[in-house]
Amino acid sequence: MEKIDNQNIDTKENPNGNTELSKEFLLVSELSRDVVFVLNGEGFFKYINKNGARQLDYFPDELNGKHFFDLVREKDKLKVSEAFGKILTEKTGKRFKSELTSKFGNVLLFDVYAAPIENGGKVEGLIAIAYDVTDLGKEEKKLKELNAKLIEANRIISIERDRAKQKISVLEELNSLKTDFISNMSHELRTPLASIVGFAETIDADTELTADKIKEFNKIILEEGKRLAKLIDDILDFSKLERDKEPLNKSEFDLILTLKKISKEFLPDAQKKNISFSLEIPEAEIKIYADKERITKVIKNLLSNAIKFTEPGGRVTLIVQDFLKETEIIISDTGIGIPQDELPFIFEKFRKLETRGKSTKSTGLGLVTVKKIIDLHKGLIRVKSEVNKGTTFIIRLPKN
Repeated sequence: MEKIDNQNIDTKENPNGNTELSKEFLLVSELSRDVVFVLNGEGFFKYINKNGARQLDYFPDELNGKHFFDLVREKDKLKVSEAFGKILTEKTGKRFKSELTSKFGNVLLFDVYAAPIENGGKVEGLIAIAYDVTDLGKEEKKLKELNAKLIEANRIISIERDRAKQKISVLEELNSLKTDFISNMSHELRTPLASIVGFAETIDADTELTADKIKEFNKIILEEGKRLAKLIDDILDFSKLERDKEPLNKSEFDLILTLKKISKEFLPDAQKKNISFSLEIPEAEIKIYADKERITKVIKNLLSNAIKFTEPGGRVTLIVQDFLKETEIIISDTGIGIPQDELPFIFEKFRKLETRGKSTKSTGLGLVTVKKIIDLHKGLIRVKSEVNKGTTFIIRLPKN
């Protein structure tokens, strides 16, 4: 905006009683729909057009002599003060936005163009025109809010997209694991069935078999039949654990007595492999309130694995520690161990561990079932293992 010199403003009296403004200026100002005003050197209104005063809920006479900063919102006063300062020092027009408060408390946003009024090189006041951009400001605010929401929505969409990708990846892996499970299960079922059928056919077809051979073959058929029955029981038990919310039959029993009975069952298997099997358990009874059958299943599963994956000459140890509200059961072995990269996945469904580069023969349900049973008892199970050094399972069970 150009600076204005008093040489261009007549001193004839105008209809509003202001003798410093020309009739032409007043005519144009009164025709304007915007706010046109003049401030003296101290910032007091000397003139404001009727339409402008009306926008601020005032009559023109009410604003004459009123300080401009009385209308400026507190948060904008510093900004307006800096703009006025530059106009006075640089003697050039400036543009700024400010919120003004009307007589009745309405807050309006104005886009203000102000220029200095000079007389003989000295600034004697300001002349300005202000455009009401309240609605535009509201729209800009809404646009900013919408942009912020859009950014947030895009971020959420991106997060959900990543989650969807992860879910798809998990589903694909689960499907792959299920496929492997079905293939492995078919093999696990076919092996004992092949033995049962093969030896049964031999007994039936070969009439010259000796009594000792028949007895030997019958023993193999019985062992493979038991193995098959156990496999089916494991699958059914796992299915029940998955389906039921609280499939526990809790009662109070002596954990020490139960562990001693289980240990006697596994002692022959350990001796057969020349494995040292020792118990470090208290002599006094430890009563816990739990599902005895399922806790027994957990201990048998872990002891079976410990003996299975421990080489001859190794050790398997069952340790019990009694605490005030909990009981800790530790099953440790000096076996082949579990690779570190496999440890995070040992309790996942259908996953078989890779041991020494070979996949172990199992359904992939044993440790999953163990974890599920411990979780249902509100207990905790942890595992520590090093390849070729052994594995330790630590179970904590609440007594009540």
